Amino acid sequence: MKRAVPSWVADAVFYQIFPDRFRKGGKGWSTDPLAPADRVPCGGDLAGVHEALPYLVDLGINAIYFTPIFHADSYHKYDTLDYYAIDPAFGTNDEFRELVAAFHEAGIRVVLDGVFNHCSDKHPYFLDVLDKGQDSQYWDWFTIRGDAVTLDPVPNYARWAGVRAMPEWNHEHPAVTEYLLDVVRHWIEEYDIDGWRLDTTEYLPPDFVRAIYQTAHGCSPDIYVLGEVMGLGTPWFRHQAVDGVMHYKFWEGLTTFLAKEHWDAETFWQSMYAHWYSYPEDANFGSYTLLSSHDRPRFLTECKNEMDRLRLGLAFQFGFPGPPAIYYGDEIGLQGGEDPDNRRCFPWDEKHWNHELLKEVRQLVRLRIQENALRRGTVRKFHTEGRFLIIERADESVSFLVAINAEREMARRFALPAGSWENALTLEAKRGDQEIPALSYAIYRKRIESASS
Repeated sequence: MKRAVPSWVADAVFYQIFPDRFRKGGKGWSTDPLAPADRVPCGGDLAGVHEALPYLVDLGINAIYFTPIFHADSYHKYDTLDYYAIDPAFGTNDEFRELVAAFHEAGIRVVLDGVFNHCSDKHPYFLDVLDKGQDSQYWDWFTIRGDAVTLDPVPNYARWAGVRAMPEWNHEHPAVTEYLLDVVRHWIEEYDIDGWRLDTTEYLPPDFVRAIYQTAHGCSPDIYVLGEVMGLGTPWFRHQAVDGVMHYKFWEGLTTFLAKEHWDAETFWQSMYAHWYSYPEDANFGSYTLLSSHDRPRFLTECKNEMDRLRLGLAFQFGFPGPPAIYYGDEIGLQGGEDPDNRRCFPWDEKHWNHELLKEVRQLVRLRIQENALRRGTVRKFHTEGRFLIIERADESVSFLVAINAEREMARRFALPAGSWENALTLEAKRGDQEIPALSYAIYRKRIESASS
């Protein structure tokens, strides 16, 4: 099966939800949502997500990516106990079915996190191995070095990143792949989800990842398969294994340019250019672009809480190809350092929100969704100078210039090409010389008149 990215992906604006920390249904948090986060469960659930649906609709997003929601031991749920059950702390399977239906009615797609590299050491199949040893029917489902499982001082079974609580599945055993592929089918066919994000893709055998892709697309060609790939995604695309990757190379470049301020604009653009031409074109338009995630410090915190630099990052993200993703809370100025601090509770008391930032994010989301050129148009460098960058996005009817001035003290000037331009956010007419103040951006739009008009 050849890769074929679902057509809706290029038009998506994602919102990532970490369920335990997003919203607690029916009541507020029992902990201070602004305090640095720890690893204690906070009580967020599916009922809370359902309550937040009007907020998400108002934000304008049209796709949700949930971190794991299946029954697991931890607050983060990356240690699965039961792949067929919603974690009781989050709700029930019926609640999830109702939530997916509500999202779909609102025009919002739903992507789940598939943790198929490993499970919990309390998963019933692993417990059976601990209890029965080689007499267990599941002995070959795991990779155990020796004739019996040893736990101390160092476990003798394969485990993710050496974590004893996360034994790895043996994907060379056919029964394992059959079991996990049935999970892939189950949530598509029974709950109507729209995609899978594959956790720790780089740890998985490439043929198994491709089998997931074929299984998902066999259910429907509209299913999105997204790989969590920290390095280059090129081998996964060549293997026909994923539609897109979580674009951590995009994140690295933007962080180096804007948060760490190590690069000038040309160096940054060359980094973006190199990765653009390393991927198939449809993969560029199908790869999830991010500023923050549950695995990285929040971009605002990386920028030392300088809001202007976050705004520049958002402007570039929403102006560049690939579905942009908002990590819950970034749109209201939520902070957070390394894991687990990047998983703070969303503060639903609006006095803690940066309302100007939220308004700006809504504008960027709406502009992106309204304009085909920003979602599917060509991209090229228009101008670089120092830490000043302008990129052009265009289709047959509209041209955009996204001008980003990352200089700390210096305004930058440039001349708009001939034609009737406007500021795409304020709708103010523009022509001729333009000045972009330090740590500011502007998005210019020009309608292209057809030869017949």
